[in-house]
Amino acid sequence: MEAVSTQDIEALTEIANRLPGTQSNELLELIESWSRCSRRSPRTQYNEQVSFKSEDKQHFGKAKDLSTAGIFIEGPDRFEIGDQVRITLDVSISSDLVDLGGTVVRHTESGIGIRFNYESPQDKDLIDALIGSQNAA
Repeated sequence: MEAVSTQDIEALTEIANRLPGTQSNELLELIESWSRCSRRSPRTQYNEQVSFKSEDKQHFGKAKDLSTAGIFIEGPDRFEIGDQVRITLDVSISSDLVDLGGTVVRHTESGIGIRFNYESPQDKDLIDALIGSQNAA
């Protein structure tokens, strides 16, 4: 199967999110299968409670997976594609906290996909180390 571009996946996800319930879910499942084929950054299972901030509110959720590109967080709060957030992750292998900006690039009934906006090479190194520790576990 030929890979679908990230831009096309994001555009289709926006359309799917405007459809009624069952149609939205069916299209999102199909898009997810295409997304798995086109990912540049493999996902690592990451089942941790996380907190993050939007413009005016603190949010809590459970991370489902993590990659160098971003994170999927399950939770009840609703977001729009393009919303900006700040996420703090505990990189326990180094006793560091990494505070990252992110952009909501996907939302489903179960949660949101956030693309990291790295502000320094050290932040990416910490995420790489966190992913490495999850894969070793």
